[in-house]
Amino acid sequence: MSAAARQTRLGRFRVTALRDANFALDGGAMFGVVPRVLWEKLTPINEDHTVPLSTTPYLLQDGEHTIVIEPGLGLRWPDKQRSMFHIDHSAGHELLASLRAHGVEPEQVTHCLMTHGHWDHIGAACGEDGAPVFPRAEYWMPRSERDACMNPDHLRRASYRREDLAPIEDAGQLRTFVDQFDILPGVKMVEVGGHSDGVSLVLVEDAGEKACFWADVVPTRHHVHLPFIMAYDMNAAKSFEVRSEWIARAAAEGWTCLLYHDPEQPIGRFVGGDRRYGWQALEVSV
Repeated sequence: MSAAARQTRLGRFRVTALRDANFALDGGAMFGVVPRVLWEKLTPINEDHTVPLSTTPYLLQDGEHTIVIEPGLGLRWPDKQRSMFHIDHSAGHELLASLRAHGVEPEQVTHCLMTHGHWDHIGAACGEDGAPVFPRAEYWMPRSERDACMNPDHLRRASYRREDLAPIEDAGQLRTFVDQFDILPGVKMVEVGGHSDGVSLVLVEDAGEKACFWADVVPTRHHVHLPFIMAYDMNAAKSFEVRSEWIARAAAEGWTCLLYHDPEQPIGRFVGGDRRYGWQALEVSV
C-alpha cells in the first residue's frame, strides 16, 4: 500500500511539504474557461460550488540554511472570511506548528521566499501579533509584487493586504529582486508573470537534480493541462505562454515538482510531451 509523499531529497537538500491550512475557492474561478462538466470529474465540490484546496509551504534544509518557501495563509482572519473561504487550521494545519513538528523553531529560519504577494501565499509571513513570524530571516519577493502589495490599485485590491508585508519592510527584513536572483547556491527565484505581475518560480538544483516550486503557475496537479488556467490570472495569454515553456522543460528534464494548493499530492513529476501533460505523484510505502 502506498501514500502520497510529503518529503524527498534533492542533492544536499531535504525538501518537506509543510501544512498551513485547508481552504476553498470557487471552482469556476479555479478552472477559468474550462467547462464544469470537465473539471467536476477531477475534484470534490462543496455545496457553495467551491473546491477544496490547501496552502502547502515547503521547508528546504541543507544543514547550513533553513528556508521556507511560501509561508502560507496564516491565522489573521476574521470570522466572515474564515467562513467564506472555508479556512481550517485543524489537524496541525498551521505553519509554526508544522515547522515545530519537524524540529524547526521560527528563529532558525534563515530565508523566507515569497513568489508573489497574494493573501493566501503570504498571510502567514507575519504572526497574530502582526510582527514578522521569522525574526532572523531574510524575506525575498519580486520587486513588482512588493509594489503591488504595498500600494494595490483597484484591480488588485482584493488579492493583496498591505499588513502582510509592511511589518517585514519596517523591520528591515524585506529583500526584493527583478527578473531573477540566486538566493543561495542552488536556489533561484525566477520572475515569470501571468498569474500576477511578478509571480515567480523557485528553482532548486544540486548534484544534477532539479526541483521547481510552482506557486500559482500550476496550483494543483489538475492544472498541469495547459488550457487549465485560473480566472484569477491577470494575463491569461502570458500564463499560457509561461506554462507552455516551463511545464515542457520540467517534463522533459524530469524535475521534481512542488505544488502549493493540491491538498492530496503535493510532490511529484510532470509527464508527457507535445503539449499534453499529466501528473505522477511521488509515493511512499505505508
